Amino acid sequence: MSPRAGRALAIAALAVGAMVWAWSRAWVCDDAFITWRYAENLGNGLGAVYNAGERVEGYSNPSWMLLAALAIRLGLDPVAFGQWLGIVCYGALVPATAWAAQRFRPDGAAAAFLPLAAVGVALHRHLCDFASCGLETLGFVLLVTLIAGVLARARSAGDFMTASVFTVLAAVTRPDGALVGALAGLVAVIASVRQRSLGPVVGFALPGFLLFLPFLAWRWLYYDDLLPNTFYAKSAYDPYGSRGWFYVRLYLSAYYVLWPALAAVLALPFVRGCGSVWRLAVLVSGYLAFVVWVGGDFMFARFCLPVTPLCYIALEVAARRFLPLRAGWGALAVVAATTLVLHERADLCIPGRPLPEGIADERAQYPPQRTAAIRAAGRRLGELTRGTDLRVAFSGTQAMLIYDAKVSYALEAVTGLTDRFLARQELAVRGHVGHEKGIFSSDAAREYALRSQGVHLLLFDWPQWTAKFPFLKVAMAGFDFTLVRWDREIMSRLIAAPDVAAVDLERYLDDYVAALPQRPRSDAAEVAIDLAAFEFVYFRWHDDAARKQPIVRWLAEHR
Repeated sequence: MSPRAGRALAIAALAVGAMVWAWSRAWVCDDAFITWRYAENLGNGLGAVYNAGERVEGYSNPSWMLLAALAIRLGLDPVAFGQWLGIVCYGALVPATAWAAQRFRPDGAAAAFLPLAAVGVALHRHLCDFASCGLETLGFVLLVTLIAGVLARARSAGDFMTASVFTVLAAVTRPDGALVGALAGLVAVIASVRQRSLGPVVGFALPGFLLFLPFLAWRWLYYDDLLPNTFYAKSAYDPYGSRGWFYVRLYLSAYYVLWPALAAVLALPFVRGCGSVWRLAVLVSGYLAFVVWVGGDFMFARFCLPVTPLCYIALEVAARRFLPLRAGWGALAVVAATTLVLHERADLCIPGRPLPEGIADERAQYPPQRTAAIRAAGRRLGELTRGTDLRVAFSGTQAMLIYDAKVSYALEAVTGLTDRFLARQELAVRGHVGHEKGIFSSDAAREYALRSQGVHLLLFDWPQWTAKFPFLKVAMAGFDFTLVRWDREIMSRLIAAPDVAAVDLERYLDDYVAALPQRPRSDAAEVAIDLAAFEFVYFRWHDDAARKQPIVRWLAEHR
């Protein structure tokens, strides 16, 4: 076997090992089910919408959503498809990183085989974990790594055109891909200035005009906006530097090896013989500045993963530049050991434990038994309410419940991802990144969700109401919901189910009215509060004077 074939075989074995590891740790992220509901509606002919008739871009991964819709049309399970697609992208990331690292190698290092970056990527636990979660994360990381590899030796217009095609793919895979495209465009501008030629700039700009502008035109015509609704829901336009820097530091402190890697990214451009590493520095520093600006994410590591392979590439470049080959293999062993062993943040991995600044290790929040329970509750809710016009509001961890319930209308209540009005609320005070809006952020938002959108159930417990008015609680499959709008057709099905604990509000009102004559005048304040609750969930939806007037008369007589 030739040395070249042996090296290719070693990288292939490393890639296969990474995919096997990812599958052994497979899980599914709640947020992915938002994309899959869009994909299911698109595949079934309703369009790229979350709720029929509402054109709101509540997903942030158009290409991933389209692939899922295609899988659905072909009769495939989008959950398994999304997991496997991410795992395949992770497998492809290993040779892509090795290839990109070779293209950044210092002068005179052509013969050396030192797959330090590929090994680091293959042993990185959070790259592994996000591979199988169903989100587009690893697809995006793969594209960013390919962009870096192409830029490493890009000189001609054709080279920059290839890089631009990858940036367009990145931009339609995740919104921050547009930032990667801007940074790559900056590299093209600098190359044009150095070469005194418009070739790099023209080559880079052409695919953007031919491919990305039509995509933006479609988004504008279909969703009436150039940006996805998620941009507004998460206040990405509002700087949150203190939280963003905390997020980046938390990640680097969990993977200690990336501190020297980041230092290498920033220092190597000033070292003679390191060639085009400055292009790597533009991508990494520019992207991390964006992460700091937006405040990071509530998912630990996710926003830092796109530049993680590039940081490992910088370590490999440094090892090639400053160490003899034998010492370079020693550095590889150190990088492998520190990546695999020195990475855990115990406070992020225990469900129910307070999280630093609300940042969670997402996989730890969704053990298989919890995911199975949530999805089973969704299927049960769907069975009981099929054929009705059930309208629900849901919170984080419940997108999978909504997906399996197949309800006709669902409102993401905590961030406003799927709703234009909620996403565009004014943000008074910064808080938990990405979760600062929604129906509890203001009285206007709550009234909008409950009255304008006519929600029947909150698929979570609202203790401010259920503690005071237990008749508003609906318990099913181990979950507590909150009744906010009474509907006889819907609630009769739930009340009749032996595995559901719910109160017949109309019968409750009859008993309440019948007991009023025995109540003392001192109960007037309590009765007034009860009437406000009845008005909230029942009377404003139903013209039922026979039940309302006795309460009103009693209050008039006893105040």
